[in-house]
Amino acid sequence: MIEVRTLAAGEKISDSGAFSGVSMARYHGPDLCDGPSISSSGLRQIFTDSPMGYWVESPYNPARIDQSDKEHFVLGRACHHLLLGEAEFGKHFSVRPEKWDSWRTNDARGWRSKEQLAGRTVLDPKQIEAIRGMAGLLDWQKDLDDSGLANSALVKSGILNGLIEHTVVYRDEETGIYIKVRPDAIPLTDGVAGDLKTTTAVDYESLQGTINSLRYDVQGALIRMALRMVCGIELTNFALIYVMKTPPYAVQPVEIKTEAMDAAEQDIRVALRTFARCMETGKWPGPGGTQADAMYIEMSGWARKRADARREFLEREIAA
Repeated sequence: MIEVRTLAAGEKISDSGAFSGVSMARYHGPDLCDGPSISSSGLRQIFTDSPMGYWVESPYNPARIDQSDKEHFVLGRACHHLLLGEAEFGKHFSVRPEKWDSWRTNDARGWRSKEQLAGRTVLDPKQIEAIRGMAGLLDWQKDLDDSGLANSALVKSGILNGLIEHTVVYRDEETGIYIKVRPDAIPLTDGVAGDLKTTTAVDYESLQGTINSLRYDVQGALIRMALRMVCGIELTNFALIYVMKTPPYAVQPVEIKTEAMDAAEQDIRVALRTFARCMETGKWPGPGGTQADAMYIEMSGWARKRADARREFLEREIAA
């Protein structure tokens, strides 16, 4: 049985544990723990881009760039909240009334401002319709296999069941950094975990490209590390449940292989050490690292051959 604690208002995490009731704002903020903490998104940013790429949006940067209200982030948060059964949707989100078909009027904009000041994210009816489609609740989706989560055999089997949106935290022994994860569902009966992802396409090449660029193997590996350390759960299977954000709202499960997560744990260790060093020194190098000299770049062999062929062609033209 996993022991779950509720974090009190203003309380900072000071030891390992699983916690309920942690808002997304607090999870991604600088004051969740009594020391520096980082999630898989930050580690992935540091590893694949650079420490500087992480720092510009870091909660520890007082002049950070806030990206939280981009439309795809808003839709993703609302989708997770509704589709995974989190309570009090109306506390966090509101939907534009039907009497307004846009934000053109002063009344509509005034209503939106009041909702935002109350701490709610504002959605429009089209976004709610998309969420219903991803859930598989539209009339035309009835009995249509894998159109929406309700029609997915794997989802019906319980892959997204468990402790929903709980925060798991532990302190890394080597660096002293707190590692935090927020699985969509912590498995209670086995070592199989699923994570919901929204996407624009579910063909092999598109999903492979997404996994490569966003490093979801790192996400799976970090969840596996945290569940092992805190909950005594050894993750044997990490599945990404992709659902399209537009019709036909197709669902495609993808499994991250154990070997991929094994290799990703090594990447995590390097990213953690990098983060710890940057926090200590206050220096956040860009993609070029600490190299001060100009980078020397040569033309590729293919580009050089193309230039040679073009030169020879123009010389023949001149001589003709």
